[in-house]
Amino acid sequence: MSTPENSFKRGHAIYVGDVGHARYAPKPHQLSYPIAYAWLDLGLPIPDFGWRFGAAGFRAFSFRRRDYFKGHEQEDLRLQVLAKATALGAELRADDVVFVLTPLANWGLYFSPLTQYYIYRDGNPLYLLAEVSNTPWNERHHYLVPLSEGVTHYQHAKNFHVSPFHPIDMQYHWQISQPSELFSLSITNYKDGEKVFAAWYSLERQPLSLENLKALVIRFPWQNIQVVLRIYWQALKLLIKGMPFYGHKTPRIQHHDDDFKPNRHSG
Repeated sequence: MSTPENSFKRGHAIYVGDVGHARYAPKPHQLSYPIAYAWLDLGLPIPDFGWRFGAAGFRAFSFRRRDYFKGHEQEDLRLQVLAKATALGAELRADDVVFVLTPLANWGLYFSPLTQYYIYRDGNPLYLLAEVSNTPWNERHHYLVPLSEGVTHYQHAKNFHVSPFHPIDMQYHWQISQPSELFSLSITNYKDGEKVFAAWYSLERQPLSLENLKALVIRFPWQNIQVVLRIYWQALKLLIKGMPFYGHKTPRIQHHDDDFKPNRHSG
């Protein structure tokens, strides 16, 4: 893996790899599948590759402003990210660099359980602003994660009801490598000190090029539809297994939460 000193690169890219989930309690359940994300520099123009990729329109993959920070579509996305992170307690400057790691709208359908905004200053990682959405309620919630050189370890109280198969009174433990040629992230859920769930991905960086986009269209022709179908198929399996079902609860605000106890260190 690239070292932290040379991992920072301006510009756009693609990340391709695998995403997985594992439930450890009360009953084991696991799945994984291939995935592709765009890594976009929000300070640079979005290139146009015709029907395969571009900033708007009906394409195989499109980065549409309306899919991000709904209700603020007329505002610059980079500035909106900085404003949201600042509201959650980040200390930022207007010239800080922001990248987004996101699935793209795929033939007009956008679906992203986790959208990630990485904020840098002078080539050094500062924060991850993580936007989490829940199914089936279609709500969005943001977490601010301070980043370290090397691998970040960070924990805080869960403030947002993501899945009807998990309660909200849990702790999140993040482990994040710096985005470079290889990139990995994991979120482990603990309840009363017991590990009950983990989600992760392991990705490899590719140039955002016509050749690689052609390969993505072949390999992931209907990625977002497939992800949605997988979520509901796995939910059916969990119901059949008799997993507990938890009703929806109102999200809590991260930096006003009395239970919020950050733990940040590099490893």
